[in-house]
Amino acid sequence: GRNWSLEVYNPYPGVMEGSAASRDYEGGFMVNLMLKDLGLAMDAAESADAQTPMGSMAQSLYEKVKNLSDDQGLKDFSSIQKLFS
Repeated sequence: GRNWSLEVYNPYPGVMEGSAASRDYEGGFMVNLMLKDLGLAMDAAESADAQTPMGSMAQSLYEKVKNLSDDQGLKDFSSIQKLFS
């Protein structure tokens, strides 16, 4: 039962010193880059006629988090936790 994101890259502020969450989600892999990569993956799945419901949901959630503020797309991908807190 190990979990990389909780042990190494915890998405909650104040839990882990040095993580993006403890730096107001500055630095790290940006939401905009996650959306780009999800778009590429969804395009590849579509061209292979593959169904990717979890990919579609992830893309939708990252679009939603990006729209939280003007600069949210520049924040670390772990900032998605803001949708669930």
